[in-house]
Amino acid sequence: MLKITFILLITLALSQAYEGYAQNKSQSKKQEAYRSYKMKSSSTSITQLLAEASAIKSSDPSHALDKVQEALAISAADGNEFNEAKCYLLIGEINEQMTEWNLARDNYQKAYQILSANYPSTAEYGKTLRGLGKTNLELKNFQEALNYFQEALSQSRGVSRSQLQLDKSEAWYQMGNYPEAKKSVDEIVIGKNADESFETLVQNQKTKIVTRLSEDNSTGDLYKNSLNSLRSGKNVEPLAQQSLSETKEEIAGVFRGQQRYDEEIDLRNKSIEFNLETNNLSEVAKDKVEISKTLDAKGESNAALIEMEEAAHIADTLNNPKEKANAFLALAGLYEKNGRNNQALGAYKKYSEAVSESEKQNENRLQQKAEILNKQKEIEELTQDVSLGRQEDTLQAATVFRQQLIIYGLLAIILVTLVTSYFTYRSAQASKTANQLLALKSLRSQMNPHFIFNALNSVNHFIAQQDERTANKFLSEFSQLMRLVLENSEQDFIPLNKEQEMLSLYLKLEHYRFRDKFDYEFDMEEGINGEMIELPPMLIQPYIENAVWHGLRYKETKGKLSVRFIKHEKEIEVSVTDDGIGRKKSAEVKTPNQRKHNSTGLKNIHERLAIINKVYKSNYRVAIEDLPGDAGTIVKIFLPILFNGRDRQT
Repeated sequence: MLKITFILLITLALSQAYEGYAQNKSQSKKQEAYRSYKMKSSSTSITQLLAEASAIKSSDPSHALDKVQEALAISAADGNEFNEAKCYLLIGEINEQMTEWNLARDNYQKAYQILSANYPSTAEYGKTLRGLGKTNLELKNFQEALNYFQEALSQSRGVSRSQLQLDKSEAWYQMGNYPEAKKSVDEIVIGKNADESFETLVQNQKTKIVTRLSEDNSTGDLYKNSLNSLRSGKNVEPLAQQSLSETKEEIAGVFRGQQRYDEEIDLRNKSIEFNLETNNLSEVAKDKVEISKTLDAKGESNAALIEMEEAAHIADTLNNPKEKANAFLALAGLYEKNGRNNQALGAYKKYSEAVSESEKQNENRLQQKAEILNKQKEIEELTQDVSLGRQEDTLQAATVFRQQLIIYGLLAIILVTLVTSYFTYRSAQASKTANQLLALKSLRSQMNPHFIFNALNSVNHFIAQQDERTANKFLSEFSQLMRLVLENSEQDFIPLNKEQEMLSLYLKLEHYRFRDKFDYEFDMEEGINGEMIELPPMLIQPYIENAVWHGLRYKETKGKLSVRFIKHEKEIEVSVTDDGIGRKKSAEVKTPNQRKHNSTGLKNIHERLAIINKVYKSNYRVAIEDLPGDAGTIVKIFLPILFNGRDRQT
């Protein structure tokens, strides 16, 4: 008890001394920030700042965030919670257009907490409810999304009922409940003066649902109505155009699945005609690629090749490396199918260039996104500073009550400091995670060009030996492998069965070239669900490549390579075993350049695993052992069992 009394007395004495000192010294940094924005509040319009930010949020999100930062700081200095909520609402909209769904939901939630308690009858509350519905829909939280859309419908402010009915229909559609989706979209009433783009969105939604329900064969006509609706409008909104493209792909998928090839081709030709009118050449190239595949399925190889060459020519003129890669990969496949190996090789080289360009664009986008996320961290810190400054200024002004409230004031400061530290830590972690993901993308992108050029060298090897039959066979398998690599190159995790498919194709390709050097077996233990278990793409392949190129290739007698998948309680063990010359002898026969390359490749894999384990709180690990007597090597890769990311923490 004496200790507590003594501490309290010392605290009171120090607070009195600090009070006199503070009155004669400069203000704290937080108080300066607070008073600076307090002065601005009388001359700066928050409404104007938010209006300007809203106008440029799509074209210049970084500058928009600068204006929101100023508006939020002024609102915090004034203690105006309604304006703070408006700021968080706008930040959520900016995050939404960046497809940062978790951040968008967090900011909408901040606005929701303020508005639901004190301003439930405002238009901003309705917009916030819709924002929470849309972000939860993107995050596949379907029931939460429906709840927010329904609450927004009952609130009926800020967002039209027709728009909310369309949102509900999409939620039901993504859940696979097509009758409820149809019921929601049928309740939409479109007036005489309705916006043409919104009419198109409704028409597209109905077309998608009819396609899924297979109610009749009128889907092609419904799609044509959507095209005519857009043609009749003055402008083609990007959202309507995107919806139209998604609807077209839904219908085309049904036609192709039912082998209604002529109807699919007619549908895509209508799309090409419309997109040529609107100068949307990326969509034109995409449709021509798909028409070529359909013609090839019909057996019309010459017509298919003409369409694919046109698609590649269009894609080559666009600043869209992903579409360019798709077009040239498909073109290469058709060339090699028709025995035109030299042209196929040229198309594969164009594909490789497009893949490299696409990786660079992705890195630039991630860098820009990381900068904007760092700016949001600064906004959060400034808001905290201004809020704390306002509190400190109030405490300094209330000198009459200072002695009576000193203990509670100290506790409040400690609490605020803890909260500030918590938010600062969260912001720092978010920034760190963004940078780690950027590094992970960069490391993964380094693997693709080397892998592609290595395979192309094998093609050159067969052609140089005038082994046309083997070259054709190799090109066919290589085409399939490249399609899989392209499909999975943007993903951080893929299902195990897709990784198995890539590994099987890769081993088959290596065996074409080194069939006199090794045989191989590929075994997956029963009970392993390849659809449900996920792992990082291209994780196992480098170890198989090392076994072939640095172990078995140098063996004088024919060797054996074994790849096994073994299920344990909480992880999958992948063992890559070869009876090659062993790591010690392999190091002796390598050139200095080969040793440097191998070291860099293994370092790349270890860095990828370190980042994945840190970001996703997982436990991927690799163990490499020499077999007795330097008679080969066994690599054990341990994959934690993650079911479609549900156990993964981000």
